[in-house]
Amino acid sequence: MKPLHAQISDYVMTNIASGEWPVGHLLPTEMELCEQFGVSRASVRTALLHLVNDGYLVRVKGRGTFVTMPQRVEDSTVFIDSFAEEMHRRGQDTQTEVLEFRVMQADEKIRSYLDLPEGSSVIKLTRLRYTKNSFDEGPIVLTTSYYTMKLSFFQNYDFTVTSVRQAMLENGTAKKFTEKRIDAAVLDGRRSRLLGVKAGSLAVVITSYVRDVDDDLVEYCESYYPASRNEFILKIRL
Repeated sequence: MKPLHAQISDYVMTNIASGEWPVGHLLPTEMELCEQFGVSRASVRTALLHLVNDGYLVRVKGRGTFVTMPQRVEDSTVFIDSFAEEMHRRGQDTQTEVLEFRVMQADEKIRSYLDLPEGSSVIKLTRLRYTKNSFDEGPIVLTTSYYTMKLSFFQNYDFTVTSVRQAMLENGTAKKFTEKRIDAAVLDGRRSRLLGVKAGSLAVVITSYVRDVDDDLVEYCESYYPASRNEFILKIRL
């Protein structure tokens, strides 16, 4: 039998797919769904957050949860979705090496990116990401993320085995909106050593700003993809 939250997700998606709940439809409240399915509020919230994160629902403060129209992206490469999610979609296992994971005082640059006041702390997480069967070939991406202390529960997780998405969902929140910028760069000595490529190699750099379901800015991220190991193809259905 499917988990309770998956049963609720299926119920919502069935109503959306059938046209019973069109775009703009206001969903029942969390408490109404709790009573309907005889489950805890945590199960209902997990189900809805999955669908918010997948783009089928949107939460509006003070009004409720509405059906929305997800953006359709076909054959996206890893810079569109999270690394783990995109590799899973492609049927490839992944491996993560955590290089740095600590609470630190945010410098002026990070404070400006996350709109934080002076003296604020952030969680810094630096990871190398691999496809599991290609570990000897070297990492696909070097990622450094800075999270606000709103996500302080991250300190309870081992991100070699848990994804950021999973940790957020387990704590009643999710990513709602991500803004990404794509640039090219020449890798310096430190980054080239970590990625196992020659100094001066080219890389695609993705910088990301993430807002959660409360519309709060919670993450700034820099990801370096060595050009020799990545191909970027984007097809968008209009």
